[in-house]
Amino acid sequence: MSTKLIDKTASQAAERGIGKFDLLHEDEKTRITHWVIKPGEQTGWHLHDYDYVTIQQSTGRLFLEHADGSTRQVDYTPGVARAVSAPVEHNAINVGDVDIVVLEVEYKK
Repeated sequence: MSTKLIDKTASQAAERGIGKFDLLHEDEKTRITHWVIKPGEQTGWHLHDYDYVTIQQSTGRLFLEHADGSTRQVDYTPGVARAVSAPVEHNAINVGDVDIVVLEVEYKK
């Protein structure tokens, strides 16, 4: 995950727990994070400073809140990859009934 926006999460989304994330790899070029977000949990508000790709490992549905006030839902299918260009500030909430599992690969260079 990129920069955590702890104060924004505390003021706008404190009622939800934060999903579990593990940093699998980081070097000067790449950061790879493994996420498990249980139903009702969120990522917390954060800012992606780098372009990134998500690789969906599970089914499920995420509700994305963006800093500009827009929202959208993403349905998860195992094996689907999505590329995103930075900067992106958002919070993702698992609105489904299964754990969402995703790999996030950030390109630092």
